[in-house]
Amino acid sequence: MSWESMRVEFRQLAQCSVALIAVASALGASPVMAQDAAPQPAPQAPQQAADDNALRAASDAFGTSIGRESIGLYSPSSVRGFSPYAAGNIRIEGLYIDAVSLPNNKLVTGSAVRVGISAQGYPFPAPTGVADYRLRIPGDSFRAGGMLGGNSYGGINGELTIQAPLAGDRLAIGAGIEVQDDMKLYWGGKSIHATAAAVLKIRPADNVEILPFFSWFTHADENTHPRMTVTNNQLPPEIKRVKYYGQPWTIWTQDHVNYGVIARADLGDWQLSSGLFHSYIKKDINYSDQFQGVNASGVAANHRIVISPGLDTNSTSGEIRLSRRIADGDRSHKFHVSVRARDQSRIYGGGVQFDYGPMAVEAGTRLDEPDPVFGPTAKDKIRQASVGLAYEGIWQGVGELSLGVQKADYKKTTNAADGTTVITRSKPWLYNAGVAVAVSNSLVLYGGYTRGMEESASAPETAVNRDQAPPAILTRQYDAGLRWELAPGVKMIGGVFNVEKPYFSVDSDREYRRLGEVRHRGVELSLVGKLSDELNVLAGAILMDASVLGEGVRDGLVGAKPVGSSKSLVSLNAEYALPQIEGLTFDVGSTTTGRRIANTMNTLTVPGVTTVNVGARYNWKLSGRPATFRVQLNNLFNVYDWEVVSSNTFAYQQSRQLVARLSVTF
Repeated sequence: MSWESMRVEFRQLAQCSVALIAVASALGASPVMAQDAAPQPAPQAPQQAADDNALRAASDAFGTSIGRESIGLYSPSSVRGFSPYAAGNIRIEGLYIDAVSLPNNKLVTGSAVRVGISAQGYPFPAPTGVADYRLRIPGDSFRAGGMLGGNSYGGINGELTIQAPLAGDRLAIGAGIEVQDDMKLYWGGKSIHATAAAVLKIRPADNVEILPFFSWFTHADENTHPRMTVTNNQLPPEIKRVKYYGQPWTIWTQDHVNYGVIARADLGDWQLSSGLFHSYIKKDINYSDQFQGVNASGVAANHRIVISPGLDTNSTSGEIRLSRRIADGDRSHKFHVSVRARDQSRIYGGGVQFDYGPMAVEAGTRLDEPDPVFGPTAKDKIRQASVGLAYEGIWQGVGELSLGVQKADYKKTTNAADGTTVITRSKPWLYNAGVAVAVSNSLVLYGGYTRGMEESASAPETAVNRDQAPPAILTRQYDAGLRWELAPGVKMIGGVFNVEKPYFSVDSDREYRRLGEVRHRGVELSLVGKLSDELNVLAGAILMDASVLGEGVRDGLVGAKPVGSSKSLVSLNAEYALPQIEGLTFDVGSTTTGRRIANTMNTLTVPGVTTVNVGARYNWKLSGRPATFRVQLNNLFNVYDWEVVSSNTFAYQQSRQLVARLSVTF
């Protein structure tokens, strides 16, 4: 990304911000806002970076992230066996964004996964679940912080953050920067990562808030992560970890940028929220390093490297939402009118393939760097808009009802590398309904149904049609369950779910295409609470039956289970505060994953595995300044495990790693 392009982007953002400020300020002058209806203050950035404690922040076990720490069964990349990120279900401050790159932790304080009962009353939920990010909004007092950290692989990182009022409570800025020098990543490569972000808080009136922001993240000079593919029904051998088996010249750089502006106005019973965002990923020349046909001795039948030209993905998106609240005693009603849109362009393809023949993975053979002549590229252009109406009704002590309907207009134009053009057009109705009933003060029953339009993940790097993405698909989900407060501060959630969507995977010819329908049925459980003054616990489990349906299964062309699926996932976490030493806590967490399906035909699986992490956190005053020292030992028992990248394709998971960091607030 050049400095000139950054200057142009900032100028466009400033123009957009000025326009939204003018509109919101005009709305803010409205006399209809009652004194007792003043807007609630927006969530502020944590008092110090040291406060990143996901366990204490979690209200359930279904996925919470705070700063660098994440906890729970789900994440923005994995919910009930699917990916909200790949499906296009990312939100910032509750507003729709077509995030081709996920927000970084200098821009946002964390995220929460909206699924099950946490999606009740959430406007326009999605079948795959929604990952809602919270901006790191600056407060009205000056604060600065720093962090230094390192890990046992040799990586070091440093961070500086600041928030400062510029004009009382009317104007404030928050910014942060982090640089991480990874001398050795868990798979042996090296990289430099840099992150920067800034958020401006503008309050032209008491009831109006404008939030322009910009964030940037880069992978600089990163080694390509090799993959291993097998052709038999045997996993690759357990090769030595934290050693690089790729080529020193397969180095790439990639920039991730998100910027935009959010404007909110509270006009008594009316609220206006709007967001305009731009998200892009820019890649320079990039590589796919594949050891194909790896046998039990660790010898690949062919070492293949695919080199692709510099490509990028851009998306401009946003939402305008007008809400009306009506209070009626112990009952309240809220209506939403929403307009969403996105304009995405994506360039891919053009890669050239180089085959080097048989080679032992661990031999470390050095190959001459080729001079690629790239082929023609393909381009996807997506334009989508939707108009939606939603309703939320709450009857205190009785229950709540949520309804929503959207009319979407989707158009995808693919200009293929061979010069052909394919246009896909769809105008579906999307809808959702949810209900929660208070059986008692401590027990709530819930149920819901959602029909959505979501994206599918693009073809993996080992597919012959690498990076090709199918058109958006219609998906549906229904779930039901209960939330039970077992004791003050201790909550249990239990639910059942069913998610259905078209199934895409790599077939026997290595082509990524639709192979039927996939259905994920299961039970999810959550227990969160403070069992004593010293002990906090979080436990979650998912038991799932994932199935592939359709002619492909009946004809024996594909197995009955989707690639990567597992029947079980259990997460257990606890934190104990040592009474004898104020500020000192110890934590332990374990994750148990069941046997995973490793190929399309279901003839290969990865065994189940349990990994354990332990850590400690100490909060104290360092020269009168709040400070935290955090240490974590990940994969305590150094368990060997495989990541299923795609059908018959693997990479080993992280080995034991010690991470430590010191954070201080000035």
